[in-house]
Amino acid sequence: MSDFNPNRIVLARRLEGISQKELSASTGISQAKLSKLQNGISVLDKRDAIRLSSALDYPISFFERRDEILPLSSLTYRKTSKSTMAELSAVSSEYSLLASAVQHVASRLNLAGRTSWFAQIAPRTHGNLSEHAIDELADATRSNLGLPATGAVPNVTRTLERSGIIVAPMRSLGFGSEAHLTSEGVTDPSPGRMYCVGYLGSGELSGDRLRFTKAHEFGHLLLHGYRKPDSPQQLEREAHLFASAFLFPRKDAERVLTPSMSLRDFLPVKAGWGLSIAAIISRSYSLGIIDRQRYQSLFIQLSSRGWKKHEPVPVEIERPLLLKQMIESAYGTPTSTGLAVDSLAISTELGTPFRYLDYWSDGLADIGEQWGVSEQRFAPPNQYRADVDNNHTEQR
Repeated sequence: MSDFNPNRIVLARRLEGISQKELSASTGISQAKLSKLQNGISVLDKRDAIRLSSALDYPISFFERRDEILPLSSLTYRKTSKSTMAELSAVSSEYSLLASAVQHVASRLNLAGRTSWFAQIAPRTHGNLSEHAIDELADATRSNLGLPATGAVPNVTRTLERSGIIVAPMRSLGFGSEAHLTSEGVTDPSPGRMYCVGYLGSGELSGDRLRFTKAHEFGHLLLHGYRKPDSPQQLEREAHLFASAFLFPRKDAERVLTPSMSLRDFLPVKAGWGLSIAAIISRSYSLGIIDRQRYQSLFIQLSSRGWKKHEPVPVEIERPLLLKQMIESAYGTPTSTGLAVDSLAISTELGTPFRYLDYWSDGLADIGEQWGVSEQRFAPPNQYRADVDNNHTEQR
């Protein structure tokens, strides 16, 4: 058997969003031969692996790895009629690469997630969960995390990371253009590995939406590791309800929300709990604080003011730390400005292009830069343009 895995050619194409024809042009390997390599008809030898590695700027060790590629069916990525096969393949490929790198670094550090309590409270019953049951699970989650029963979650990202859950921006979640955007987060709720939560890092999401997205994926981890609801729609609904209950507990909602609140009355609530006005209105409706007529009226007002896309009251963007700290702890070298890594060495060991490790970690210092040598990087995950919200609010 060859030392090189031909399945990685397909994985690389999916990650980079390139066709077989484009890969052929950049490598000098004919399309016919690439097809035979991908289908296992021809053996991927060292010469062709080097050509692929050079053209794609991937470590040659990438083509030696035989890690599992997670099927999209095991991930929580929300498919819609707009989802393309290229988009779906890119998400499952990038998430698989992320999960593999995380497991490797965690093993090197002898680390494990601190989520054993999941097994104690995670539901295992068939069928759908009621809103009341989800509220109780959200309360139990807060208790297990050491959070107060009421009040805002100060930092959702740090809360998840303290449980050993990796939170990482992913490029594939912004596949194509905004028109293709069908999901803002992804995770694999299967027990037995260090959990990862991927989120859209392109800068299209405001701080409140990012907090909700991460809480939503956290809900999938807890609610759907040992059971599956009756439909994909119910699976998403349960995670949505969990995120609302986790970020805005029932006791808080019933204390501060009233049936007669105007749209502007929701602004201080958003500031206090870091939750979008739209999410607060939905929470108010699901708890029976407002009726359907009032719910629809508020959303019409939200849309007419232009707040559906750009709400006032900016919420700070939360940045991840855990994966960066793990990589620096495993591979870092002290410098005058902090810890730096040898980008070539870690990309070779992890079988992952450095630009992906750098992006997922929200920025890594490369020790080679002091000698004017560094690996290629993606543009960093963008901050949400809060000035858009501020300007829009001023105009109103």
